[in-house]
Amino acid sequence: APPAAWTTILDNGPVSNRIDLVFVGDGYTEPQLPAYATHAQSALNALFNEQPFTAYKNYFNAHRVDVISPESGVDHDPTQGILRNTALDMGFWCNGTERLLCVNVSKAYSYANNVTDVQQVFAVANSIKYGGAGYTSSELATFAGGNGSSTEIAIHELGHSFGDLADEYDYGGAANYTGPERPERNVSIHDAPTMAFNGSKWAIWLNEPAGLFDGPVSCYEGAYYSRTGIYRPSPNSKMRNLGRPFNAPSVEGLIINIYRTVRPIDNLSPPLTSTLSETSVPSVIPMQPIGHALSVQWLLNGNPIPGATSTSLNLATLSLPPGLSTLSVRLIDNTPWVRSQSARDQWLTQTATWNLVNNSAPCPGDVNGDGVVNFLDLNILLGSFGQAVPAGTLGDLNNDARVDFLD
Repeated sequence: APPAAWTTILDNGPVSNRIDLVFVGDGYTEPQLPAYATHAQSALNALFNEQPFTAYKNYFNAHRVDVISPESGVDHDPTQGILRNTALDMGFWCNGTERLLCVNVSKAYSYANNVTDVQQVFAVANSIKYGGAGYTSSELATFAGGNGSSTEIAIHELGHSFGDLADEYDYGGAANYTGPERPERNVSIHDAPTMAFNGSKWAIWLNEPAGLFDGPVSCYEGAYYSRTGIYRPSPNSKMRNLGRPFNAPSVEGLIINIYRTVRPIDNLSPPLTSTLSETSVPSVIPMQPIGHALSVQWLLNGNPIPGATSTSLNLATLSLPPGLSTLSVRLIDNTPWVRSQSARDQWLTQTATWNLVNNSAPCPGDVNGDGVVNFLDLNILLGSFGQAVPAGTLGDLNNDARVDFLD
């Protein structure tokens, strides 16, 4: 990466289990870096005032890379044909659309990669002109930092780049959509009765009333740049108009994408490579959403331990079977904002398992008392196999006064 100074502006924990947002600026000369810092911070503040990002703020870190451009501003601002020498080659009128604000993705990432870890990039243009773009396949969003709608644009474009959401407005394309079903979760060629019948897309959310999110949820014709032939989940969500909340199906998708990077278990003690004993006190540190806690359940040999739902477990309080067992802890985010059980099982649930050896209770098969049942115990048993012996003699595991196949 071209060397550039960078600053962490939000630190919620180790990069190994956080989504790291990285801001890079374009068209900011060195004296204009304070303005860039203000634009980036304003976007970050607005993002975490918007659900579901408010609830999952603790899952994110954010960093600002101070990219210095030779000239101030970006291309085609305020009109087409004006070109400027900038670090990231940002410019309006991308693909013939004035508000579409593009960037050289490889240059943006080359500067972003000054940061230790990068999951999502915001490219900020030094401009007051309205515009932005969301690069879904590149995890990158652009916005004009000085525009009055800059923060709303940033969040909308993040809906594309991070949430893989489609635009829900109905202009800019063919009047009638005639293509196949779209892959994005928030647009569909199916009306409400068809969707309810086949259980596709947001069927599980149909008839959800308006509340914290845009609603009520149904199938509203007009989306993905066409007025007919394709539907959106709600009347007027943020993917249709700025200043609006997301709708529930989109929120579900955003949360699932958060958990594609961040795992529910933030840390464990001791490490899973350790073998627990009957006196161990293992513990877990869950990720912590704002407003609700993840559920915790401890399991012995795959079976839930009644009442064991706190973040630590004193094994001395349990009646453990002798010898080798497994102890697991399972964390689940049971947020009502995710209704897909398959997604909850795959992404919002995590189980960690230790080996556990209880040496305090004798194991009948451990004939020589070394804590392991293996060929050494078998050798002792075979040494007196078929013989009548005093009950309880080594090898007489069932105390029937004989060493045989039952033992």
